[in-house]
Amino acid sequence: MIATLAVRESVASSLRAAPILGVVRTASIDEAERQARTLIAGGVQLVEITFSVPGATQLVRNLLHQYPGASSAGAPWIGMGTVTTRARAEDAVAAGARFLVSPNCSEDVAAVAREHDVFLVLGALTPTEIVRARELGADLVKVYPLPPVGGPSYLSVIRQPLADIPMLAAGGFPVSEIPAYRAAGASAFGMAATLLGDIPLALRLARGLVS
Repeated sequence: MIATLAVRESVASSLRAAPILGVVRTASIDEAERQARTLIAGGVQLVEITFSVPGATQLVRNLLHQYPGASSAGAPWIGMGTVTTRARAEDAVAAGARFLVSPNCSEDVAAVAREHDVFLVLGALTPTEIVRARELGADLVKVYPLPPVGGPSYLSVIRQPLADIPMLAAGGFPVSEIPAYRAAGASAFGMAATLLGDIPLALRLARGLVS
């Protein structure tokens, strides 16, 4: 097994190579597993299992067993989302999650991530929140929810003074809007059900190979 810090750096490298964070958020653990396997088969290197999935931590363990590389030396990386509390963060790490995603800017979640050197994505919306998330140690700031506040145009304005902070565009948008968010400055894209319809196209758009 490679060192934890090396895992964190490898997660970042995988996200740069395939800038899609595939989000699994369903009411059924069986459907969640199906979606996770579909994302992995399609080439998504980071798969986020949210705590809204029944038995979410057990599903993470199951996926790590099915994809041994995910627990040691390489993608796919299995992480957990909707990590809103210290307890959830600790449960996620105990399950083997290699990255944590929070919809909010949580000091407690950030503290657990620092303790275990896992890749951290903190949610924020305003300039103050985005800067604070970065100060807390977020490797990537999840700007959320973007569509209700202006989508790519909002992100473009936010990035003018904050271009040095890597940002994940999130909040529910179709694959066809990836180029607009990419042009606005997003370095990665968090997508759930809309991604399942055309994963290869989404990855090409995220990489800037097509427009």
